[in-house]
Amino acid sequence: MPMPTTLSRKYQIVVPKPVRERMGLRAGEEVAIYPFDEERAILVKHPSDSVRALRGLGKELWHSLGGTENYIKQERASWRR
Repeated sequence: MPMPTTLSRKYQIVVPKPVRERMGLRAGEEVAIYPFDEERAILVKHPSDSVRALRGLGKELWHSLGGTENYIKQERASWRR
């Protein structure tokens, strides 16, 4: 559900309390805002550790391929063809 907020004269916004609580945001924490289109943007909590933020990325893909071990076996078998 949208939570309206006002853009100040200095182009600042206040992140509504329910959003801060749900995202676990604290004062002074960095966030990133990505433009989506002409009317929308996405607010993302900036990770303190970029490497940790990437951990587990793509695990759904590996799972759908039958796991890492199965994928490696299939790849190696394709080399023999």
